Amino acid sequence: MNSLKLDLDINELIKLNAFINKIIAKKDIQVDLIAEEIFVNIVNYSNSDFINVNAQYENQTLTLEFIDNGIPFNPLLKEDPDTPDTIEETQIGGLGIFLTKQLADDISYDYLNGENHLKIIKKVE
Repeated sequence: MNSLKLDLDINELIKLNAFINKIIAKKDIQVDLIAEEIFVNIVNYSNSDFINVNAQYENQTLTLEFIDNGIPFNPLLKEDPDTPDTIEETQIGGLGIFLTKQLADDISYDYLNGENHLKIIKKVE
């Protein structure tokens, strides 16, 4: 398992994407979107002191685990938003967790020892 510790700074997203793309040995737009949405939500809303990301890639399957010590938040309990009918009706924000749940093959959440643990599994071929 590869690990990366990040500061709660939006500029760390570049480091996170490089870390993941090196592990899977390619760029994958869906993986980048998932990582960005989760990372940005943690930075903006968690009140955490850190973000640790664990990553493993085996048998064309990427497992990402985001760990932070912020406010307990289970994104799986967040109700899916109403999706707009047209692009003109789309509002900025509020779709990140929904998109992550749609793109991932599996997601699980635990709150352990004062830390949020969000595990995302995604097939990458």
